[in-house]
Amino acid sequence: MLKPEDNALLTLVTGDAPMGAWMKQNFWIPAALSEKLESNEAPLRVKLFGERFIAFRTVDGHVGFFDEACPHRGASLALARQEDNALRCLFHGWKFHVKGEVLEVPTQTNDANAFCKTVPLKHYPAREGGGIVWVWLGQGRHAPRLPEFEFMTLPSNHFVTYKQVANFNWLQGVETTLDSAHVGFLHRSHIAGMGHIAHAAKELAPVYEVEEQAYGFRYAGLRNLNTTSRYVRVNSFVYPWFGVIAPRDDYQGGAVFFTVPIDDENSTYWTVRYRMDQAIERDAVTLFSDPADWPPKVPGAAKDNWGQDRDLMRNGHFSGFPQHITTEDLVICESQGGIVDRSKEFLNTGDIAIVRLRRILLREVRSFMERQKEKELAPTPKGQILDACPDRVMSDALAHQAQSPYDHIEYGAIRSKAGLLPIEQDWRSL
Repeated sequence: MLKPEDNALLTLVTGDAPMGAWMKQNFWIPAALSEKLESNEAPLRVKLFGERFIAFRTVDGHVGFFDEACPHRGASLALARQEDNALRCLFHGWKFHVKGEVLEVPTQTNDANAFCKTVPLKHYPAREGGGIVWVWLGQGRHAPRLPEFEFMTLPSNHFVTYKQVANFNWLQGVETTLDSAHVGFLHRSHIAGMGHIAHAAKELAPVYEVEEQAYGFRYAGLRNLNTTSRYVRVNSFVYPWFGVIAPRDDYQGGAVFFTVPIDDENSTYWTVRYRMDQAIERDAVTLFSDPADWPPKVPGAAKDNWGQDRDLMRNGHFSGFPQHITTEDLVICESQGGIVDRSKEFLNTGDIAIVRLRRILLREVRSFMERQKEKELAPTPKGQILDACPDRVMSDALAHQAQSPYDHIEYGAIRSKAGLLPIEQDWRSL
């Protein structure tokens, strides 16, 4: 269990909350699906960490990311016109270039050009990779390195990226991703016949071994199937919210799950599935024949047990949620409430990875708080966000000048693996 103050430190991300500040300063934030930003179309409204933004794609393909509120009178720039790689606010015609320059203030009667330079337009560097629009919401001149996982280097037909708005705190989603023990219970009806992952239902009390790494930690769930063999799943947690999960069967690739805060009690639940060796079919990934069925929403309200099908359970389905594995995870996390009270938990040895996750997150956010106190990070001038990456490609020189202490992480080398091993063989041999 956690002390209430530690639970608050881990979960709260809005306003001046230290966890939110740590995330925004040190990491690129997944903000939107690239495919949702169409050239010269309406800006997309995005909410992150309790704040409202807009993202848009210009005619020349660049992505802009601004505060939603026009700096003049607060009208929504989601209503703005696109003109010449810029947005023009409908209210009074102020015009803002995709790179954050204020081009026109038609209502200014004198020295309009000089006035434009004083307008505090908040804009943020945005990049694209893996079907995702990433944004840096931190302060300072230099952005951290983009988390270039191996799926981000693949052709677009080798990965599938999707997301779902979820009604629970970000940490609940991350903890569920890292909870290998629940696979054999909650997902047992889905994993039957799904390759070697079906072995997770044969031994329901995995033994954990955890090793800290520069990126966070990796952990092995060890399930002895008999006196000679065991099923091993080795997954990784990567700062600040990524779970790199072993593939369901023996192929090159896997999945990356991440839960990004919308506010304190709502999140975006992201999934990327990929294959290194060949193209990946969407319906083979989602288990749906019709892509329009995706994403797998929670099928009902809490008062109706979230749409749980009890008749199906009586006929053999374990959870009563036949839609998808992800549906089961979303329902469980939502059932815990907006922010679960971890001071009332009663944990066991099946929760070792969860305990380690909380421990290192508390360590990292407290270290960040100390650095802030010592003013190691120079503050940005009030009312100004310096564009660390005006274009979609960051130069090597800029990357090396970044200020995040996590820039040494080699994201592309982080892989997870699962399979059967002789019982005497070390799991690291995977």
